[in-house]
Amino acid sequence: MFLEVKNLKKYYGDGDSQICVLNGVDFSVGKGELVVILGPSGSGKSTVLNLIGGLETADDGKIIVDGKSVTNENKDSVAKYRRDTLGFIFQSYNLIPNLTVKENIEICWKIGDKSLDIDEVIEFLGLTAHKNKFPRHLSGGQQQRTAIARAIVKNPKLLLCDEPTGALDYETSKDTLKLIDRVKKRYGTTVLIVTHNEAIGKMADRIIRVRGGEIISNKEVENPLSVDEIEW
Repeated sequence: MFLEVKNLKKYYGDGDSQICVLNGVDFSVGKGELVVILGPSGSGKSTVLNLIGGLETADDGKIIVDGKSVTNENKDSVAKYRRDTLGFIFQSYNLIPNLTVKENIEICWKIGDKSLDIDEVIEFLGLTAHKNKFPRHLSGGQQQRTAIARAIVKNPKLLLCDEPTGALDYETSKDTLKLIDRVKKRYGTTVLIVTHNEAIGKMADRIIRVRGGEIISNKEVENPLSVDEIEW
């Protein structure tokens, strides 16, 4: 397995006010799989993604990516892991406002040692006509395309997507999901999408459901739908 999460636990607060956010989460993801983690707000699904992404530290358990433990490593090891292995797509685009589309993408392109051809990525995501524009001159969909380009240009092994369509309208949401699916198929990227949108699960190879900090189901999808077939 490419990604293994074992008995993952996370608490917030101390003493009587301590809250258990994750209570022994276990799952595995194969290389090249697209997995959707579903759950309501407060279920712990984003915390799972943050722990895998090295944005938070676990209180117990292990996370193994590509055969290497990445749980609670030192700052330098976590930085190297995030640089060499991960790409992030968030609900917020987090673009640098005074840099152009291409310059925003170049930031990640420069730090990767196996980066993709930047102009190829820009063309692949339909941004060629916009590459010299600043974020304020882009639509929401174009900004999200830029964020996706920035995430994949360093050729990450694992793409983490936290509510990537949460701030988008219906048609732009579907365009974004199509692009994520294209990235997975073209580059063999392993993809985790965290969302509360049940319909998005229909495009997945596997659906993991989280409630109250625990996994309540983990099922393979026999016949994933294309994004065009999904409605909500």
